[in-house]
Amino acid sequence: MKPSLLFTCFTLCATVSSAQWAGASAATVAYVEGDVYVDAQQVQQPDFPIKPGSVVRTEKGRAEVHFGRNDAIFLGANSSIRISDNAGISPAGLEILSGSAVVISGEIGPAVSCRGLVHLSDAGVFRFDRHQVVDENFCKVRVYKGAAGAPMLSFVWVLTPGKTVDLGSCGDFTPRDEFNIDDADDLTRWSRERAGVRP
Repeated sequence: MKPSLLFTCFTLCATVSSAQWAGASAATVAYVEGDVYVDAQQVQQPDFPIKPGSVVRTEKGRAEVHFGRNDAIFLGANSSIRISDNAGISPAGLEILSGSAVVISGEIGPAVSCRGLVHLSDAGVFRFDRHQVVDENFCKVRVYKGAAGAPMLSFVWVLTPGKTVDLGSCGDFTPRDEFNIDDADDLTRWSRERAGVRP
């Protein structure tokens, strides 16, 4: 598919994607290993409900969060996300706050806020890593399967498998790079095993 056509698809699907996450406010923490919290409450049982506006965070642990339409997010250690129905705060309804997360999309690709709103395709595997360089916060987005649209100031980077961008304050000067999709760490391998996704 041509990049211009992909851009059109991402643009047209943005509203549907946002509604999909917001409509799936019946999010649950489906599985935990180690120390995982929803706001101030430690999660000690599966299918723990998450209220809109809540923050899910891990310490020495990791978590699997389920949304509607077979979407799931997998948090690594010392990571956090916010789930909100307030479009004024996070149009996607999901924001990566810290650490590392793998998003595996289901029937309709969601949009995820991480130093910018990234639109994801359906049936994809995506990795987000929040990190800091000097005093600047960045969010590295990597595509293992599917496609993603990362808006810059005047265009959209289209990411296909093996492509990555590091979102920050560089705007149109943000480069699109490549990575080896076979180089998967423990979090990426664990999320694929949990979701039953082939490498």
